[in-house]
Amino acid sequence: MKIWNGYGSEHSMNLVLIGRFLRAQDAERVEKDIDRLSAQVSKDDCHSISFADPEDQRFSDDMLSLLSSLKLYTLGPADLGQLVSDHYLKREGDRITVTTDEAEVSAFVKIFIEAGAKVEIFSAHDYPSDSPDAS
Repeated sequence: MKIWNGYGSEHSMNLVLIGRFLRAQDAERVEKDIDRLSAQVSKDDCHSISFADPEDQRFSDDMLSLLSSLKLYTLGPADLGQLVSDHYLKREGDRITVTTDEAEVSAFVKIFIEAGAKVEIFSAHDYPSDSPDAS
C-alpha cells in the first residue's frame, strides 16, 4: 500500500495589507489608479498570461499607455492578475487596507511603495485584533 502526501495551495492566507500614505490625496489617487488598472486588466484579459511562458508575457498597447501615464514602471505582466483576484480594498483618509485570501500581493505592494506609502502586511489568522474586521 502506498501513502501519498500532497501539498496544495488551497490554504486561505487571510492577508491584510495596509498602506499609509503621506497625505489623504495620495491614498485617493492610488485607489483611483488601482481601479483604472483593474478595469484595463479585465478589458485586456491579460491576467490570464500569468500562466503562459514567461517569454510570451507582454502588455497590451493600452496597458503600456496606462502604466506609463500612471508612472508605474515596476509592475510586470504576471503582477496584473492580482488586481482582479478576489480582494477587498477600503480607503480611510491617508490609509488603504486590502484584505485577501491570496498569497500574491506584490502588485499592491509595488503600487503603494511607488506612491510613497509605508506598507504593513500580516495574516489576520495570527493577528486577528489588528484586522480591519476586528474594529
